[in-house]
Amino acid sequence: MEKDIDMQALSAAIAGFLACHVLTCRFLAQEGVVDSDRFTAYLESAMAEMAPGIEDQRTLFALRQLITALRAPRTSTAVQ
Repeated sequence: MEKDIDMQALSAAIAGFLACHVLTCRFLAQEGVVDSDRFTAYLESAMAEMAPGIEDQRTLFALRQLITALRAPRTSTAVQ
């Protein structure tokens, strides 16, 4: 059975999946579960090692977004 793939839906699903990971990692860094600086350095190192073997550099977009999110200023999480 052959079915057409709805590329827009697939793209939205992948974007949601990646956004969830970015937000989870950012939360863990903000809460001090992981050391943000060490984690960011690890991700940058991993990206530098992977980049030469990746033909389409757009595939590293999610990793770049994660690094950017971890570098973003911390937001206040005070609940009143």
